[in-house]
Amino acid sequence: MPTRYIVHGTDASSKPVQKIFEADTAAQAEQMAGRLGVRVIGVEVDPSSPSLEASPSPVIDGPRGSRTLGPETTVWSGTPSQWVNFWWFVSCLLIIPIPYVIWKFLDVRNQRLTLTTQRLRIEEGVFTKRVDEIELYRIKDTQLKQSLIDRVLGLGTVEIASSDETNPVLHIKSIRNAREMREQLRQCVEKLRLARGVRELDFATMQTGELH
Repeated sequence: MPTRYIVHGTDASSKPVQKIFEADTAAQAEQMAGRLGVRVIGVEVDPSSPSLEASPSPVIDGPRGSRTLGPETTVWSGTPSQWVNFWWFVSCLLIIPIPYVIWKFLDVRNQRLTLTTQRLRIEEGVFTKRVDEIELYRIKDTQLKQSLIDRVLGLGTVEIASSDETNPVLHIKSIRNAREMREQLRQCVEKLRLARGVRELDFATMQTGELH
């Protein structure tokens, strides 16, 4: 009797989707979803599948089937503090034209960082929006940096080393509750690695030194 599988993935516009297929194996269900244009993230047995009556503890197989991953959800979102523009504001009193300083203010204000259970999304741009994403399974390690002033203001910078070609080293500057954000990121990365069966890569050495 075929088993009913729930396939989690994203469509062509990167929106989360769920599809249900009846197949003999999770690999077959994944292939069926792929033919529909679904980028598969995880496969799990539908708890209501009739085959569960014959096999109370079914074995899920396939490249991702041995672990399950639910739909993508937002874990954290935020924007950098205007503190990153401190020296620009100071320079405004000296030599920097005021319109340029206003532009820097708007540039930071329009940055949006979103951490989901599957990726880290960076949105930038005042008039023209640019969206970049890092899949969490590509992240190798993170580092938290806080100066004395950062600690007084409750800010911090999270540095991320990844195998992403566009952003091998990403600096998330001057965000509030940086320590908590880094811990949430670490937990999401570990859960996604487990769900996708991705092995941890070697730590990357950044320009500032080896991450810890």
